Amino acid sequence: MLNFRNTIITFTVLLLIILAADYLIPVNKLVYAGIILVFVLLLAWGSKNIRSDFYVKSISNGNRNIKQVALTFDDGPDAQVTPMILDILRKHNVKAAFFIVGSKAEINPEILKRIDKEGHIIGGHSYSHHLFFDFFSSKQMEKEMIRTDNAVYSIIGKRLKLFRPPYGVTNPTISRAIENMQYQSIGWSLKSEDTVIKDESKLLKNITSKLKYGDIILFHDNKPWNAKALDKLIEYLKEREYKISRLDEFLTVQAYVY
Repeated sequence: MLNFRNTIITFTVLLLIILAADYLIPVNKLVYAGIILVFVLLLAWGSKNIRSDFYVKSISNGNRNIKQVALTFDDGPDAQVTPMILDILRKHNVKAAFFIVGSKAEINPEILKRIDKEGHIIGGHSYSHHLFFDFFSSKQMEKEMIRTDNAVYSIIGKRLKLFRPPYGVTNPTISRAIENMQYQSIGWSLKSEDTVIKDESKLLKNITSKLKYGDIILFHDNKPWNAKALDKLIEYLKEREYKISRLDEFLTVQAYVY
C-alpha cells in the first residue's frame, strides 16, 4: 500500500543501498537527484490527492455497486448562498452534509441552526480556512478544530465527528491533528469545480459527465451560481432513479459524538 510511512521506509532503504554501492563503485550524482525528485513528487501527489489515503485515511466514496450519491457543501455557512441551497434541498426533500468554517458559524448561528433543524449534518472544515492552514503546526490545527467544535456545540449542542481538510490537502501534521481529535476524515470522489465554473449549464454537465455510483459530490455553499445547478442536478438524479442519501447514512458513519 502506497502511503507516507511505506514511502519513507522504501526510499530510506533505497538510499542506503545506493550509498553502500557508492562506497564500492562511484554512483552518478544524477541518480541521487532522481531519487530525491521522485520522493518529493510522491509527497506532493499524496498531499494534493485526498483519495490516495497517503497521509491519513479518508472516506472519499460510498459503495460503487449501489445507485446512490451524497451531496456535500464546504466553506459555509454563508449568509446569502447557504439559505438558497437549503431552500433547494427542502424543495426536493434531500438531505446533505455541510462542512463548515467555525468563524462563519459564529457569524451565522441561525443558519447553522436551520441546517441542523432541517435534518442535514454538519462537519468541521477548520475555524479560519486560512490560506496557509496546511503549514500550521498540528497544535495550531487542533486549536482551530476545537474552536470550531465549541462554536457548533454552543449553537446546536452537538460535538463534531467528521472533518474535511481545507482545500482537501493532507500532510503529516494534519494527519496527527485529525488522529488526536479522533475525527473521521472525509474526502470526495466527484468535484463539481464550482470554484472555477460559474455557468450553471457547464457546471451541471461537468458533474453529470463524470457521475458514478457511490459518488460523494463536492460543492461550496458560498457560490451563488450553485443553487440553479443544484436544482437541476437533483432533478437529473431523481429522473435516473439515483438515491440521494445523507452522508452519514450513505457511509454508515457517526456524524456526532453523543
